[in-house]
Amino acid sequence: MRSALFGVPLAFAGGAVAARLLLRSAPPRWHADLAQPLVVVTAWGGYGLGFFLIFAVAVALAAIALCLALVALRERGAGPSLPATLVLAALALAAGFAWPVVFSSDVYAYAAYGDASLHGHNPYLPSTSAHHDPFADAARWQWGGISFPACVYGPAFVAYAAAGVLIAGDRLDASLWAMRVMASLAFLGSILVLNAALRGKYYRRFAVAAYALNPIALWSAVEGHNDTLLLLLGLAAFAWLRRGDARLSGIAFGFAPLVKFVGVIAGPATLLWLWARRDRRGRQFAAALAVALTCATAAILPLQLPALGAMAARGEYAPQFSFQSLVGIVPALVVVAATTLTGLRALARGEAQGALWLALAVWLAIPSPYPWYALWLLPVTLAFPPSRATLALWVATIFAGLRYLPETYGNMPHLAAAILTLAMFAPLACAIPARMSEPSPVKASATE
Repeated sequence: MRSALFGVPLAFAGGAVAARLLLRSAPPRWHADLAQPLVVVTAWGGYGLGFFLIFAVAVALAAIALCLALVALRERGAGPSLPATLVLAALALAAGFAWPVVFSSDVYAYAAYGDASLHGHNPYLPSTSAHHDPFADAARWQWGGISFPACVYGPAFVAYAAAGVLIAGDRLDASLWAMRVMASLAFLGSILVLNAALRGKYYRRFAVAAYALNPIALWSAVEGHNDTLLLLLGLAAFAWLRRGDARLSGIAFGFAPLVKFVGVIAGPATLLWLWARRDRRGRQFAAALAVALTCATAAILPLQLPALGAMAARGEYAPQFSFQSLVGIVPALVVVAATTLTGLRALARGEAQGALWLALAVWLAIPSPYPWYALWLLPVTLAFPPSRATLALWVATIFAGLRYLPETYGNMPHLAAAILTLAMFAPLACAIPARMSEPSPVKASATE
């Protein structure tokens, strides 16, 4: 069944062919969108629905192929080798780049932030109609032609985006490609780091393949999302901790918010677990984490306070296609709080499985869970032996791809939106009641 793994890149390649064929019949009303250097399917109605269906079928076929192969190879020590996994992931990424469209405009904003930083503008302030250049104008087009969001990422990511623009010779089309290629390389690098972090675990090859060939993770890298950078840094921090370098691990965790703020969660959670286990590395890790978080906070706050103030003054909290929109904000927050406390209590007892509960809490707390946010869930899920809970969380990452439907189609009736949201969160029904520490169906080895 190892050959079934080739179904992942083949599914993406088939989707690319189908999408290119569909693009030939583009209605004239979308020709302005098609003239952009990277075509983003946004609110294209029935025509956009066609692209979503192609994407959904490609993801479903890739996920089925991966699951069939891994179920057949789940015995102890089974699974593809690391080189084979990397080759298959690279082939799937290449097939993803062959698609003529994407479903997210984020990479346009990244390029605009990098260009602004290179030319002395502040990416943390809202764009103004008085400022014109190819990067800002293209990003405005993607967000309705008036403005695009101010940067909410850390200065390390802005520097990364500026490097991408610089490498591309300050050209918009090349910069968009550069951002996407860099994100894909970061994802491939995270596969290597995850393999190092899990070395010695009997389920390592199984977990690395389930991570590397997850179709939503692959597509998120193809679209260029900066979550791949956060994954690379976070997994490196775990790998250093396993290797015994607590100081370097604490520094990496502490600096994670310099890429994206959500990175602040992993470090304190890891510290709680180390402290509960009375691990000798705890003091070194805590000191390094505290210093790094302090430095990161000092670097981030002066940059983001103006943007946060503007957001507080003019912003509107409107959860969409999320657990909050499905059950209501207050009931959702009660569930999130209970799930978080369950995870923290488990970590405080020295049970690493508490991280699964925290990952679940984060996923339920997101007001608009776009597919690339599933990348935060994926490595935590695969850090533990296969179980009912980890399977449910992994399947939830696949179902996150449903979130692209309202983006590609446009406004949806309330009932359709509720049904779609319910479908997105359906797999979690298997995870919430499950014991997160239930034993693996495979007997653990002495090295576990």
